[in-house]
Amino acid sequence: MAAIGAIRKHGVLLMVIIGFALLAFLVGDFDKLSTVLSDKNTMLKIDGKKVDQEYREEFEQNLSLWKIFYNISTLEEAQNYQVHDLTYNQMVEANMLDKQLEKLGVTFTQEMIDEITSEMVASLKTQNPNQLLSKLVEFLAQNGNVEQAIAIITNIEDYKDQEQAREVYNAYKAIQRFAITDKKRMVYYSLVQGSVNFSDNLNKQIAESSKTALAKFITLNPMTPAFKNIKAAVTEKEMKDFFNKNKKRFEIKANTRDIDVAVFNVVPSANDLRSIEDTVRAKFNRLTVATSLEDYNILEMEGVVDSSYYKKSDLSIDTISKMLFDRPVGSFLEPFNYQGAVWYYGKTYGSRVRPDSVQVAFLVIDFKSTENPNGTRTKEQAKKITDSLEKVLKSGSNSIFKLIPSYLGGRQANDTTLWVADRTTLPTLYDSFMSTANGGYYVQDAPTAFVIYQVLNRTAPVEKRQFVLYSVEIKPSDATIKSFKNKANELRASATTADELVQQANKRGIQIVQGKDITGMMDSINQVNNIREAISWAFMPNTEENNISDVFNFDNKMFYVAAVRTIKEKGTPDFEMVKDAIEAQLVQEKKIQMIEKTIKDQLSRGITLEQIAQNYQTTVSDSAMLAFTGEQYQNRGIENSAIGKIFNITPGKPEAVAGTQFVYVVQLYNINNPSKPSDKFQIENMALRNLLLGRERNESTLIEGLKNQISIFDQRFLFYAK
Repeated sequence: MAAIGAIRKHGVLLMVIIGFALLAFLVGDFDKLSTVLSDKNTMLKIDGKKVDQEYREEFEQNLSLWKIFYNISTLEEAQNYQVHDLTYNQMVEANMLDKQLEKLGVTFTQEMIDEITSEMVASLKTQNPNQLLSKLVEFLAQNGNVEQAIAIITNIEDYKDQEQAREVYNAYKAIQRFAITDKKRMVYYSLVQGSVNFSDNLNKQIAESSKTALAKFITLNPMTPAFKNIKAAVTEKEMKDFFNKNKKRFEIKANTRDIDVAVFNVVPSANDLRSIEDTVRAKFNRLTVATSLEDYNILEMEGVVDSSYYKKSDLSIDTISKMLFDRPVGSFLEPFNYQGAVWYYGKTYGSRVRPDSVQVAFLVIDFKSTENPNGTRTKEQAKKITDSLEKVLKSGSNSIFKLIPSYLGGRQANDTTLWVADRTTLPTLYDSFMSTANGGYYVQDAPTAFVIYQVLNRTAPVEKRQFVLYSVEIKPSDATIKSFKNKANELRASATTADELVQQANKRGIQIVQGKDITGMMDSINQVNNIREAISWAFMPNTEENNISDVFNFDNKMFYVAAVRTIKEKGTPDFEMVKDAIEAQLVQEKKIQMIEKTIKDQLSRGITLEQIAQNYQTTVSDSAMLAFTGEQYQNRGIENSAIGKIFNITPGKPEAVAGTQFVYVVQLYNINNPSKPSDKFQIENMALRNLLLGRERNESTLIEGLKNQISIFDQRFLFYAK
């Protein structure tokens, strides 16, 4: 009854759906309809399997690793999409490897994965540690406690549900995934290499491939003025025949778009620049008469005064560092325009001569806390141990180096020393080091441990200064931003096609960025960033060729309007789409053949290489070394066929040979035919050596080739529009 009630409640909607489905079925499109409906909310499918959730998880893991590796808290748009590309390629490769290994009867069990993980973690204590994992340890051991960092990684699953450890956990899972994929790749390559068979005619092949020769030659370029009188034409039938025979060559590997984008970079007006400068100078005048920096800071900047000490080399802007250090303490830094981007002004208010770094040895007595839930003792217990150790140390009857092995599992003393720098250390902690003599001790009460430091050494004292440095960004006013937005809207209204958009933009002096073969997850066009929304719009299902977008706004810094010139869907393109490219290729091929025939005729009449070179305004290259195995002919592109023909011409006799882009006139001499190896073991050794020499290239080619065999359904651009 409940089911009947639900049907009645939604009867109209249900009838529409049934009618739509029935109609599609009747016209033979039911399967297509089902696919469309099921894929509407699908982001990514690999080999028919929806992997949306896996993608999101792996993306988040890679994102965390990226942040830790590059020591940044947030990623810029371009970096964000680099992580997207990384995640996508990793997932495709992982699926490809699993598929190929399954065909070969290889399955990676959980035990095997656990073993790979154990080896990865164990490598941290070897001479050749996992580089990514070492970076994670470095991140965790910012307080110098490497052993504690390794302990966290060893027991990483304990931190899985802790919000404060989420970034670290995600980064670790990314590294683990890399290690597993690397192992799978290694196993697969080994199996492929182990399956290499050597044919009976390998002996002959090796001998043939070892041929070399010296040659005199001329390269004739059909596109030079010397051949402007040689005309070639192709018919529609020739082009279509070529297309039908070579459809695979023109196959589009991914959905792409050709896009034109009109870009309005918002910049301050002359009035804006004057107004900003007036504001800065007014602020500076108030600073010069302020009774205290704190009061001024609260009034003008709503901030606090930085109490850190800086040495001269800490400042990256040379002009500012000179102004702050080459004048007496209490001097003002007058308003200074830096590269048209920001105004600076400030004041020095303190000076101190002190070391830039201090070397310390340390003992860590940790305790259980919110930040360290795996601690083995209470804070009170840790305090008693710390107090007793401090008494022993200060009595002079022992040293921190003698105590270290007892409390750190036998670690060497030099493993517990580090140089700490001013400004990268808590100011109060560094001040404590400064007030502690070399050889003296200081105890820090940290959130997760008591740390006993012994000050060992310090760098030579340098002058450091305290100062306030205020900055005012040079940016456009609201009125200027509105003006640029209006201009963008005016351009949008003036065009209805891609051609019109380009014409109107050129007329107005507006920058046009043209992108060819743009994919859905790209974030820039021709090094112009922050136009992600335009690219995403171009791939929307309802966007057609010659459509013009609305005006996009990037953070009020740039407005832009896009037009789709060409839509290229994955698969074999229409003939008309590639017709121009085919015509250009066939015309060039015919012209090359005509030039080859002309030169052959001239050679038959006794005309020399030197005369031919003179006639066609080029030169003769002498003593050039050619190798039968070489893919390139004297750095003139891939010429496999031409090289094969050249090694079959009669030595000493000039001959014209057609290549893919040029006509070569060649005269061979000093042909080297190496002796054929007779020993089968020697032959196979040579072949294996050649295989290993080209391993890297072979592996890359192999991977890309296998990726092409995997079906990909990718519409991530719908889910990551910005």
